[in-house]
Amino acid sequence: MPKVSVVVPSYNRADYISETIESILAQTFKDFELIFIDDGSTDKTEELVKAFASQDERVKYFKQKNSERAVARSYGMSLASADLICLIDSDDLWYPNKLELQVARMEADPELCCCYASVDRIDLESKPVKSAPRQQEGYSGNIYEKLLERNFIPSVTPMIRKKYIEMVGSQVTEFIPYEDWDFWLRLARIGKFEHLTDILGSYRLHPGQSVQNVKPEKIEEVTLKVLDANRPTTEEAYSLAYLRCAYWYIIAGDLRYARKLLRRSMSRSSKRSYDYRWWALYLMSFVKILAPGFVDNLLGSFH
Repeated sequence: MPKVSVVVPSYNRADYISETIESILAQTFKDFELIFIDDGSTDKTEELVKAFASQDERVKYFKQKNSERAVARSYGMSLASADLICLIDSDDLWYPNKLELQVARMEADPELCCCYASVDRIDLESKPVKSAPRQQEGYSGNIYEKLLERNFIPSVTPMIRKKYIEMVGSQVTEFIPYEDWDFWLRLARIGKFEHLTDILGSYRLHPGQSVQNVKPEKIEEVTLKVLDANRPTTEEAYSLAYLRCAYWYIIAGDLRYARKLLRRSMSRSSKRSYDYRWWALYLMSFVKILAPGFVDNLLGSFH
């Protein structure tokens, strides 16, 4: 039985999966299995992964009909034989000491539910992109209330104890593109997390990412569903949720509704009255009328 099970769900990512798998196989910690779940890909995914599997017995390939990534991740986690499970998407990368550092931390504290680390960002050509603060910052201990306010756990780096996954169950397709946020919230209600300040991976930015291709109405719907499903919640969590949704409506051009959400955000928490993000978005909801390209580029740079 391996010490770690690495679960990689994928759908039509043949352009990136070789680099992702190579970064996993290059780990200084070697005692792991790599469970690759092909979510019904129609490109060269199967051919590429099976080539790795033929050369390294740790690589295990499974294919299912296209069922969305939450189902693929959950299927992969159900196949894991190790007590420690790591998740990584098939276009992201790990740094060589990622598993070594996290296994040591999990072994040092048997009560840890999950440890995660900061990440860099890369572009389509794997070149560095300026990091976003939310992917460098994190919290440790009982993080549930902080996690209600925003998802600060990068999908690239979590290592989770299997017994906790068995307690909370599968990821929920209904919550895509925020199914991981709901999953972390359910785990955070029952166990403690630890944030490692070491940068242990790279998150790839590209136009195919789901959140950039979802209509703001869907983002608003799912954001509120996640909060409604995870109780107890807070007024601050809802206030910040409306703030984030307003951001997406401004980008989509529905400025009147964006301002409505900003007012709703202000009504749920007095902190917004001195929150520069609220005032910046309120201003952008008017500036976009005169300079839409400028506003879209400016807001896009923060994502």
